Amino acid sequence: MQFHQIEKRFSPESLVLSVDSLEISAGEFVSLVGPSGCGKSTLLRLVASLDSPTQGELLLDDGADIERAFVFQDANLIPWRTAWQNVQLPLELRRSLNSADRQNITAALQLVGLREEDFEKYPRMLSGGMRMRVSLARALVTEPRILLLDEPFAALDDLLRNQLNEQLLEIWQRQKWTGLFVTHNVPEAVFLSQRILVMHARPGRIVADLKVPFEFPRTSELRADPAFARFCGEVVGHLAGVAHA
Repeated sequence: MQFHQIEKRFSPESLVLSVDSLEISAGEFVSLVGPSGCGKSTLLRLVASLDSPTQGELLLDDGADIERAFVFQDANLIPWRTAWQNVQLPLELRRSLNSADRQNITAALQLVGLREEDFEKYPRMLSGGMRMRVSLARALVTEPRILLLDEPFAALDDLLRNQLNEQLLEIWQRQKWTGLFVTHNVPEAVFLSQRILVMHARPGRIVADLKVPFEFPRTSELRADPAFARFCGEVVGHLAGVAHA
């Protein structure tokens, strides 16, 4: 994935994102951190083709038709559909379901840690964490090459958030899609990522590209490592520099 002289404007006077040059390798997991309004979500929307750059070129590794999936901060489940039916939706919109599709839906729900008795529950019957698991399964069932996640765990408590971070990493290591993850939580970004992009607002631009120095697989014990705390502090230092720039 390559960005060349990308700009996004909402009006001639409103430059909201400016990325001169950025390359993200296939299968890489990259987090974006920065103040609200710095263009993190806008960048994801450009990759998802939900929006178009005002100028510049965005090249995807396998071309414009590469499979992408988006997980938003809100689970955005259809209330009158069960968990299984919500995961079914992106496949249903493309074609009539076959037996392989049905197997893939069940596999996606199991992959995110849901049990068979949860499959027929409606969103109102699920906890916030379970709804996010369904949202993630709905994205994964399409077998994306690029997975875009816009603060998907922001509303969850720390314990559940950490559990889902660990599960997300397990899925990524198994499937090796390219991950772009927006968060305001520095430890989350450090735990998940191979690289962290620190962004500045007005206009949104990348001011630091940090390689995360921890090997995979990562377990919960990493969060207690003093080196983890030191690197989180380094990221926070970059963010503090952004805030005072």
